[in-house]
Amino acid sequence: MRFTKLNDDNSWLWEFDSYSLLVDPWFTPQQVDIAPWFSTQRHVTTQPAISDLPSFDAIFISHSFSDHCNKKTLLQFPATTTIIATSSILRKIKSWGYFSHVIPIEQAPFEILRYKPSGLLDFVHHAYLLKTKSATVLFAPHGTKNKKKPVDVDVLIGTSTLYQLPFWLGGTVNLGLKSLLALAQSCQAKWILNTHDEAKLGTGVVERFSNKEYVENHPQIKFLKTGESFDYIQL
Repeated sequence: MRFTKLNDDNSWLWEFDSYSLLVDPWFTPQQVDIAPWFSTQRHVTTQPAISDLPSFDAIFISHSFSDHCNKKTLLQFPATTTIIATSSILRKIKSWGYFSHVIPIEQAPFEILRYKPSGLLDFVHHAYLLKTKSATVLFAPHGTKNKKKPVDVDVLIGTSTLYQLPFWLGGTVNLGLKSLLALAQSCQAKWILNTHDEAKLGTGVVERFSNKEYVENHPQIKFLKTGESFDYIQL
């Protein structure tokens, strides 16, 4: 199974079982949550052009936030592009009236399970378990607060960045290095790939009250650069 990092944040191409999946594409210069005065984030590096991307079979969206489900990026793809996500995310995408092929994860042409966070009002800390013929992958771009963890995971993709906000702005968004290593230990991950770690330029209320801690390297984590791939080969 091959994992290719498409930007410094959380956009990927995963290739497995003769299938290719584009994950959380956000390639516009910035993204806004609610309104620019509330939260705006800007990439610090040049983003890939849609026309330069490798071919793929479908797009998977993991979260409804605009740095995962980025409307301006997604509308650059053909309307016939297959979009795979949870039902709640698909409702948002369907409201645009553009894509004709939207599929809930339960009907995806591969096995993928969602690990919901334990808190009812937690819309951030869920993870996805992808099972392929060549690898079992846990994707947790913000970390996960689900008390039940899968075991015997081949590749864990998560963030070492700690991103904290006051409780009235949502609390801790990215759970950070300590949580990532604990998750890797509990699910017996063979490899850890870092994601969602770009030091973006932010403005607005959220940025003013945020506290961020970035990790540039760690012996247990593989940090891929933009355009770099990691091949997992099951022994």
